[in-house]
Amino acid sequence: MKGGIQLKRKKLVIFFSIFFSLLALAVIFLFGTQKGHDVRRFTAATILSTQHRQLAKWTFLPQDELDDLLKNIQNPKYANTILAPHISNPSKKDKNEKNNENSSAYESFPQKDDPLIVNVETIEKKYSATSYYEGKVMTISNPFNVKLESSNLRDMGQQIFVIAKRVGAIAATNAGGFLDVNGQGNGGTSIGIVIEDGKIKNNSNNESNFVAGITETGHMVTGKYTADELINLGVQSAAGFKPQLIANGKKLITEGDGGWGAGPRTAIGQTKDGKIILVVIDGRQAHSIGATIRELQDILYDRGAINAMAMDGGSSSSLYLDGKNVTTPSSVGHIPRYLPNIWAVIPKEGQQVKVTYDKKVLIDEDSYEK
Repeated sequence: MKGGIQLKRKKLVIFFSIFFSLLALAVIFLFGTQKGHDVRRFTAATILSTQHRQLAKWTFLPQDELDDLLKNIQNPKYANTILAPHISNPSKKDKNEKNNENSSAYESFPQKDDPLIVNVETIEKKYSATSYYEGKVMTISNPFNVKLESSNLRDMGQQIFVIAKRVGAIAATNAGGFLDVNGQGNGGTSIGIVIEDGKIKNNSNNESNFVAGITETGHMVTGKYTADELINLGVQSAAGFKPQLIANGKKLITEGDGGWGAGPRTAIGQTKDGKIILVVIDGRQAHSIGATIRELQDILYDRGAINAMAMDGGSSSSLYLDGKNVTTPSSVGHIPRYLPNIWAVIPKEGQQVKVTYDKKVLIDEDSYEK
C-alpha cells in the first residue's frame, strides 16, 4: 500500500515537473522572443476584429500597440473604383471612348440575357504556423443575376436559406454587417449602406462608408461612398463592410497579413470580364481556423478580381447552394445566423442556367423555370 502511494506521488511530481517546464518554455517564447511577440500580436488582432475586443488585453501587449491594431482595423486604406464615363453615366458614352484607358479595364462584358453559369469549388490551405482554412469560392458568369436581397421582417433578420428560397435564389452568401450587441444580434439593424433594387434602405446618415455595389450596367464599385453617390453611379444593389481588398486591379493589403488575425470570412469581387466572385471561408473550428485578410485578398486576386471588398465575417459567414448550406458557420450549433441581407444569385425565367459544385453538375437547363 505504501509503495503504491509513493509511486502515485512520483508520477505526480514527474507530471507537474513536465507541466511547469513546458509552461516556462511557453512564457519564455511568448514574452522573450520576437516570434512569440508576433503570435501575441496576431492573437490580439484576431480578437480585436470580433465583438469581444475587451479580451485583447489578455495578450498583454502594450496599450499603445493594441490601439494601433484597432486603428488599422477601423480605418483601413481604400481607393474608390474607377469607372469609364459611359459606365458611371451611360448617357455620357463618348464615341472615342475606346481610347479611354479606364474603359479597357473590362473585356467581353456579359449582357443581361447571356447564360448564367455558376461554379462552386472547395478550397483549403493546409496547416501553418498562423492559419489553415477550408472554404468555398463561387464564380458567377453573369453579374446581372447577382442582387442584394433583404429580410422581409420589420425588426429582425432571417436565415440565409429563408431569404434565398423566398426570392428564388439558386445560391447566396451573407452580405452586410449589422448590430450585434454582446453577440446576440438578430440581424434586424443593418450597419452601413444598404441599397436594394436601386432604392436606399439604409444610408448611414449619408456619410461615406465602406461598401460594395453593383450598378445597372453590371459593374461593381468598391470603396467609400455615400448612399447618394452610389445612386448617382446607377448602383442597384449595395452592402457595407470592410476592408477593401482590391481596387482598380491593385491589391490594397501589401504589408503583413492585413492586421485582422484569422477568422471566418466572406468577400465579393469582380473580374475584368464581369464575373462575380463570392468567397466564404469557415473559421474558429477544428477543421478551419480561418483566413487572414491578406489570404482572402489573394484568393480573389489569383482568380482575376480587379475590385473586391470583404463582407461581414465571423459567425455570419455562410454559403447556400441549391437548397442547402455548404459551409459550416461558426455560430452555436453551426446553425446559420439571422441576417439583414444576402448576395443572391437569381436566374431569370427562360435563361440558360448551369450550376456545378466541385465539378459535379447540379443544374443544367437550357430554359430555366422557377
